[in-house]
Amino acid sequence: MNLWKGRSVPASALLVVAYFYYFVADTLKVHFAPDDMMNLATYWRLTPWQILQGMIMPWRGAYRPVAALYYLPLNHYFGLRPAPFHFVFLLLVLIGIGLTYWLAVLLGVSRLAGMLTSLIVCFHCGVANLYYNTAFIYDVLCGLFYLASLVYYVRIRQSGRALRGREIGSFLVLMLLALDAKEMAVTIPVVLVAYELIYRQCSWRPILLGGLLDLLYCYGKTHGRNALMSQPAYAPVFSIARWKDFQLRSFGELFLAQDQFRMWSVVLLWFAVFYIALRMNRPVLWFCALWVVVTPLPIEFLIGRGGACLYVPLFGWAVFAAICFQGLAGALARMLADDPVLRHVGAHAISGVLIVAGVFGWATENRRLKDEMVRPSMNALGGLTWDVIEQLNAMRPVVRPHSRIAFLDDPFEDWDMAFIADLWFRDRSLEIKLNRKTPLTAEELARADYLFTFLDGRLVQVR
Repeated sequence: MNLWKGRSVPASALLVVAYFYYFVADTLKVHFAPDDMMNLATYWRLTPWQILQGMIMPWRGAYRPVAALYYLPLNHYFGLRPAPFHFVFLLLVLIGIGLTYWLAVLLGVSRLAGMLTSLIVCFHCGVANLYYNTAFIYDVLCGLFYLASLVYYVRIRQSGRALRGREIGSFLVLMLLALDAKEMAVTIPVVLVAYELIYRQCSWRPILLGGLLDLLYCYGKTHGRNALMSQPAYAPVFSIARWKDFQLRSFGELFLAQDQFRMWSVVLLWFAVFYIALRMNRPVLWFCALWVVVTPLPIEFLIGRGGACLYVPLFGWAVFAAICFQGLAGALARMLADDPVLRHVGAHAISGVLIVAGVFGWATENRRLKDEMVRPSMNALGGLTWDVIEQLNAMRPVVRPHSRIAFLDDPFEDWDMAFIADLWFRDRSLEIKLNRKTPLTAEELARADYLFTFLDGRLVQVR
């Protein structure tokens, strides 16, 4: 008897959605992240043609242009109200969860294991900022299109044929969208090479074209007009120290054991992954083992990457864990079913109870960690940014087009006040200056049409 076929599939989907809602509903009340203002203002200042150029010309090195399709329509219709941004953000995450299930099943796991994989991704405290910090829209969009490109590719390959002309084009479009979202997507061709080798198929044309797309993209990131790798925060340092730091941090987050991993336990875990793949000898386990090695490479040698940045690697770990958990529950259930007291219950029922207990335990631990560690971060996120937006909403200053606006003082360390003012006034003809960042002369202040400052934290219009 298979409980994961037929009518139970919609019921399982509803269960996953309910589980997701239980953990993330309160994120709709979270404020904007400070980086949201910079991201949104950056796209707002671009023309539609510049955004399109950035999306279809990866060699130009545009900064993650596909996120403009998220930020700009929401800003146009809802302004600086965070709830609609969070709603769409969560909807995109939920679509990604559906693709997670679909890809897992295509790779050969049972529907039950696919559902367990989805539950792991639904809410994972190790990557908690993925669910409430909208500045991580890049990771959400990259994961969405990454999974979509693989689902599209694998679904066709599982039918026993190679991708044809238009299908290759569609695959490349999905891959380009993933690349336009974040650099993690450069690993897609490598992952597909692993798929073709492990599943003993042979179709290299779309992978070679994907590799060519990767080369154009990497050229843009290293030699483009605004080459991302020219910035220290995005320049990899290939060293053992960076590798160790990433391993300890990422394993601590992925296994809900932050600051508890040591190098000996990292080595032991890697040994266990490949030993299990060898011992069980299932293609999907080999694929996941290579997935968790390959997909973190774009961030593995950057400083301080973790949390939501592990969204793509999380898929491989989640599938691997779901298969192992289902197998252990089944083995233990068969053993317990031989007991005279439990024999009448049956192995299937015992296995079901063990799986439900495991899911409950996982959910309980995630809930505890969310209440203790995540919720304070959620409540504190973007408080200053939201306070300034609220003060502008209350004051509702009116300025003429083509005016010069100067802020004598503001509460931010960086350029946030200029970003917020741009987005609140919605007038590209305005010239906005921050005295704290670029000190203004007496003559420049005299030429300013409007002067604002902050006194004891309150926004005041001086002129």
